[in-house]
Amino acid sequence: MSIVSSVSLRVMTLAAIALIVVSRGLAQSDNRSQPAQTKNVLIFYIDDLRPELGCYGVDSIRSPSIDTLAAQGLLFNRAYCQQALCAPSRISMMTGLYPDHTGICDLFTPLRKVNETAMTLPRYFKQHGYITASFGKVYHHRRDDATSWSEFADYPTDKYANPQALHAIAKRVEDAKQRNLSVDEVRNAAKGPATEIAEVDDEAYIEGKVAAQAIASLRKNRDNPFCMCIGFAKPHLPFAAPKRFWELYKREQFTVPKRELPDGTSSLAITSWGELRAYHGIPMEGPLSDEVTQELMHGYAAAVSFSDAQVGKVLAELDRLGLRENTIVVLWGDHGYKLGEYGLWCKHTNLELDTRVPLIISAPGYAHGQRTESLVEIVDVFPTVASLATGDVPDSIDGKSLEPLLQDSKLNFRPFAISQYQRGSNMGYSLRNDRYRYTEWIQAGSQRIVATELYDHQDTDTPSENLADKLEYADLASRLSEQLGSAQRIQTTNVKLKTTGK
Repeated sequence: MSIVSSVSLRVMTLAAIALIVVSRGLAQSDNRSQPAQTKNVLIFYIDDLRPELGCYGVDSIRSPSIDTLAAQGLLFNRAYCQQALCAPSRISMMTGLYPDHTGICDLFTPLRKVNETAMTLPRYFKQHGYITASFGKVYHHRRDDATSWSEFADYPTDKYANPQALHAIAKRVEDAKQRNLSVDEVRNAAKGPATEIAEVDDEAYIEGKVAAQAIASLRKNRDNPFCMCIGFAKPHLPFAAPKRFWELYKREQFTVPKRELPDGTSSLAITSWGELRAYHGIPMEGPLSDEVTQELMHGYAAAVSFSDAQVGKVLAELDRLGLRENTIVVLWGDHGYKLGEYGLWCKHTNLELDTRVPLIISAPGYAHGQRTESLVEIVDVFPTVASLATGDVPDSIDGKSLEPLLQDSKLNFRPFAISQYQRGSNMGYSLRNDRYRYTEWIQAGSQRIVATELYDHQDTDTPSENLADKLEYADLASRLSEQLGSAQRIQTTNVKLKTTGK
C-alpha cells in the first residue's frame, strides 16, 4: 500500500498493540522515581510528519513506537496546525496563540524578537518549579526563548553521515565560493543530495544524538518535576537515515501520485516547492521523474521510521526509570507534507495535506487506547498540558484545554479548525469543518478577498476540484465565509488583525 494512497482509516486492534506495551519491561522500573502525584510533561516535536502511521491506519508505514504510544493514550484523527511553516507553527504551539496574535507568519522571526513578555509553555512550567529542558529542534530558531529553559543542549551539527557525501558537499561549497555565487547559492550547495543511505549507527545522525541527550537528562532529573521538549527533525529534508530503516521498505511499494492540480484552483493556493529544489540533483523547474519521486517517497518513509525508533528509545527509558505513570506524553507534527500529490512537494500551503497533523496525548488517568474524530487545533496543546499538570491555564492563551476530550473522546469539541498562510501581500485564512475546507485569500492593503477555495473532503484528502465558484455551492460558500470572518474576529481579542476577512 502506498503512503500517498487514499486510506480509509481503520480502527486499531488495540489489544494486539497493547502486547507491545507489556513487552517493554515495565517491571524493571527504578524504585527511585517521583511520587505518584507529580505530573511531568514530555513532548515530542516531529518535523514534516504526515498523519500516515500505523496507528492512523496506514499499515505500510513502520511506526511501532508511535503506535504503542497511541495505544496508551488518545489519538486525534483531525488535528490541524495554525500554519504550515516551521517557525510560526511551533511558536503558536508554544504560546497557545494564533499567528495573528504572535505577529509571526514567516520563517525568519524568533518569538522573543517581537515579544519579550509572552507566556510560553517552558516559561509557564519553569515558573511552576519545573526543570524545563530542550533537545533538538523545538523552536525553529533553536535558542529562541532562551531564559525559559533550565537545560538547553547544544544542537548536533552534522547533517550527513556518509563521508563521500560530506566530501562532495565541501567540494560544491568551495566551487560556489570561487565562482563568487550569492550567499543563497552557496547555502544551497551545502545542502547536498535530498536522500542518503548510510550503513551507520543511529547516533551518526542528529536524531540519534538528540535521543541520547534526552535520555541522559531523564536519568539526571528523574527525582525532580520536569517539562522536557524533544525535537526530531526527520522526516525533514534531506531524507537521510541509517540503511536498516531504508530496508524496511521496497521501492516498488510506493505509487507515484497524480500530478494534476484541482480544477479552478488559484495560483495563491500552491507553491513552487523551492525547499526541495534547493537540493543537489533536483531540477530547478518542472516535475520530477517517477524514479526520483519513488526514491524521495522511500526516503521519507525511512526517515519516519528512524525518528519513530528514537521516540521508542526515550519512552523505554521513561518506563525503565519508573516515570511513565507520572508523565504526560504528547507527540505532534508541526505541519503536514506533500509527497508529489498534485505534482507538489513540501508544505507552505493551506491544503489539507499540509495543515492536518498527527497528535497523540497520553496522560495518567485519562483516555487509554482511544481515538477521537473531533476537530482540534495545535494551539490547544499548551492549555491541555498546563491544565493536566497544574490545574491552571494562563489567561493569555487562545487555545482550549483538550482535557474534556481525554475524558470523553466522542465530544464535539470545535465546530471547525482554522489555519492560515501568507503568500506575499496576501494572507490566506482557511476553515476546516467536518466535511469541507474553505479558504479566503485577503490582500493586506485593501482587505479585499482576491481568491477563494472550497474543497469537499468527504472521501479524500486530495479533492480534484475547487468548488468555490460553482453556483450550486454558493450558499455553502457564503455560510462558511461568514463563519470564517466570525472566527477571525474571535481570535483578535488582544490585537487587531492585519487582514480581517469579510
